[in-house]
Amino acid sequence: MIFLRNYFIVFALALSLLFLTKVFFLAFHWNQFSNREFGTLIYAIFWGFRFDLAMAAIIAWLVNLFNFNQRLLQHAMATLLSLLVLMQLGDILYFEDAARHVGYEITDIFHDFDSLLLTAVTQHPFFTISTLGLLPFLHHGFLRLARLLKTARPNLLYPVQFLLLLLISIFFVRGMAQPIPLTPWQASQIGDSELAVLALNGSYSMTFALFEPSGKLQPDIRINATDDEIRKSFDELYGDAHKKMSTSKALPNVVLFFLEGWSAAHMKPYGYPKTTTPFFDSLLPHALWPRAAIAGGRRTTEGIFTTLTSFQNPLGKTIANTQLQVHPYDSLIDIFNRAGYKSLFFQGTAKETSGTGAFAQKLGFQYSFGKNDVIERIYPTNSWGVHDPDLYAFVLKQIDKIESPFIIGINGATTHDISIPDKIPVLPLAENQQLNRRLNALHFADAALGEFVQTIQERYPNTLFVFFADHAGGGHKKMIHNYLIPLAFVGPGVIPTHIDHIVSQRDIAPTLVDLVFGDYRRIAPNFSGKSLVGDSRFFADYFHNGVLGWVENGEIVEFLPQQNKLRCFHLDKLEPIDEECGAHDPQYASHLRSFTHVSQKLLFAGKTREFHLYRNGQIPH
Repeated sequence: MIFLRNYFIVFALALSLLFLTKVFFLAFHWNQFSNREFGTLIYAIFWGFRFDLAMAAIIAWLVNLFNFNQRLLQHAMATLLSLLVLMQLGDILYFEDAARHVGYEITDIFHDFDSLLLTAVTQHPFFTISTLGLLPFLHHGFLRLARLLKTARPNLLYPVQFLLLLLISIFFVRGMAQPIPLTPWQASQIGDSELAVLALNGSYSMTFALFEPSGKLQPDIRINATDDEIRKSFDELYGDAHKKMSTSKALPNVVLFFLEGWSAAHMKPYGYPKTTTPFFDSLLPHALWPRAAIAGGRRTTEGIFTTLTSFQNPLGKTIANTQLQVHPYDSLIDIFNRAGYKSLFFQGTAKETSGTGAFAQKLGFQYSFGKNDVIERIYPTNSWGVHDPDLYAFVLKQIDKIESPFIIGINGATTHDISIPDKIPVLPLAENQQLNRRLNALHFADAALGEFVQTIQERYPNTLFVFFADHAGGGHKKMIHNYLIPLAFVGPGVIPTHIDHIVSQRDIAPTLVDLVFGDYRRIAPNFSGKSLVGDSRFFADYFHNGVLGWVENGEIVEFLPQQNKLRCFHLDKLEPIDEECGAHDPQYASHLRSFTHVSQKLLFAGKTREFHLYRNGQIPH
């Protein structure tokens, strides 16, 4: 039967391409998997056959929609197979930066294609140019293979044949004979988070995100804790006494620097051997700063949410552009707005990127500006937007138009890329050429930051600065290093102090409320973070490819939900050292489960404003 023959020819070709590109994925990221046995890695690639079958079925079904015309049928096969290769290779580059497969971010391609392409070309020129150069040859080769396909004349059986192909495809897309539809998170059923990455193919993750109804997120139901466990954990986490702060009568201006992708692992105060951020480093003797902070996610919108609401993101995802965005949240910016502040958000990229501008306004900022608003520029744009000096110049002009006090958020674009203007000298900051370019972009951004801060201090001396990254740069082999970000408070009311704790990005909002208004537990009782000036017990969490991490008292506990097991590390400075789980680690694991269970439950129910009940030991039934 021609229609079945055509279907399984395309199906077999797509399946072969998926296997080959998954092997290429492993080769490209070999440094991250080199500590595993080769046979185990190949097993993982084959273990994910359900995702490969599902994606192959989608491609085969779409091609066979054109069974009625030979030319259309052949071009459909060549185009869709080429697209499949492009999706797989694009996912390889994305994983290099984000350490996870492409998911909901795939929608950004519709309004940021030029930036995404330029980033790929500048950061991975050989790989990207080779891929783009290869595509025409692939398309031509697939066209030649497409001669194997034959058209089927429409007749009375044609609808029946079409329905049969649809049923076959649905069978594979659902994951065959399993009781629930196939979802990307099921890759974790392999029982190992690193192997799960190899089991899942990026193109299925993208397709699932594109066609998931209304972008609706689902909670991860694998993280559970009993009421007694929650009550005990929350008492231990939040039972410390809170020291109320005295505040000055003159409300300070506040500048929140969402330093794009700044990774603490690449900065000297956090252990990097060379000085990459001399201005930031010079601030620390005058700052309130912790040992390091843990970012709440891997994307700007995730960092914005965690910073402004002091709450956990949906695990591995953002609430931006999902059903969760419509829920009410207690936001740091709303507190300042009620106190009479003007609030503005600036970003060097397009404010439509991931809906960041609108999302910032959802969380309280009165005005939002992006790269298209920055008309006057000294430097050429990079792949994503205007360089930081041009953005800072624009910020100065805007705040000169408003009255104090103001609170502004700034998210630059220089470190969204790895390129710097031609006239800027390149420094030897790393032996690896790619890393050296990234660190030079960081160095250039740091210099621009210094000039801007000096200008603000001269014009608006009563200004409190908060320096932190929206998220860390990716590509680090140790999980926690992908989430380590700098954090420092400098300005009025700040007593220079180094806190020897790893803290969370969620702690920024409570600390800032304490510094400016005096008592975050009264003003913002639903913040889940702690105050660096008013509290004494700190903890942080991260979620990385299905693994939940918890940092407390210099120890790391990572919980693997699928296996229901722990692995433990001790932090030597900021380097995680493997160790056997000790006496306190089960307690930390209980804290992790309890905190995450409550946070995710309230987040998905739209009841984050009930968090204070748990903090106060009043667990609702």
